[in-house]
Amino acid sequence: MPNWLEEILMGPTYLLGNTIWNVVMELIAGVITMTPQEFSSDTWSYVTDTLYPWALGCGVAVINMFFLIGFLRGASNLRENITIEMWVELFIKALLANGLMLSGMSMIQQFFNLTSVLSGQVLIHQIPEFSTENLDLGAWLFFFIFGSLYVIVAIICAMIILFTVYGRYLKLYWLAAVAPIAFSTLAGGRGLEHSAFSWFRTFLSNVFEILAIAMTLSIGGMMIRSIDFGVFDSAFLGIVDGFGSVLQSLITMILMTGAVKGAGSLLNRAFGL
Repeated sequence: MPNWLEEILMGPTYLLGNTIWNVVMELIAGVITMTPQEFSSDTWSYVTDTLYPWALGCGVAVINMFFLIGFLRGASNLRENITIEMWVELFIKALLANGLMLSGMSMIQQFFNLTSVLSGQVLIHQIPEFSTENLDLGAWLFFFIFGSLYVIVAIICAMIILFTVYGRYLKLYWLAAVAPIAFSTLAGGRGLEHSAFSWFRTFLSNVFEILAIAMTLSIGGMMIRSIDFGVFDSAFLGIVDGFGSVLQSLITMILMTGAVKGAGSLLNRAFGL
């Protein structure tokens, strides 16, 4: 049966729900392997040319102050013995902070490129789509009764996935912009360096989140396509097995949305980020 005839018979809810889901999946497949530099070149230029130099100036201005605070805290700590190792550790962290100031942006871009390549390798080309292969009484009945629900679920699930993927880029731009301020706290040694370590954990969590999402879409999609509604295999129920196909589309939307939304949390728990 021609696709246009199938869409007319199934009604506008089938066409609208199908269109929303497929368009969003195509958008995600198109951007999931992009680096922030490629995703929005204008935004990236603003980050690198305006925000990062501003944050770098702030970091350079306070790095000596943080080092002095760390030095005084170590010298005034009467509970612990003052050792050469303590001073060496402080000087090493100060040198590390200066090194990150000089090469921080290059390091950030390397991580962006790494996750882009890895995401392209694990993402399968066929992201699960919404479709109803069996055009029968069951499918017509479903869309006649639950057509509005079908469209509402499609819109909500599609928007959640889209905002999850697109929102990650906003976080990465922000983290890249304030990186020098976080790096400067390393020079303060124990206590003050907590801010730098928090930045590193947050950065790694967000930069590798897209890899977790790509793996979720690939693994989850393969699992969902293997679902078999065996209850519709009998000769009597075969005339309404389209109902099961539509139900599988709804399950696809809901399960994929929940999995993508929770991919970042799963990554953080698995690696302690």
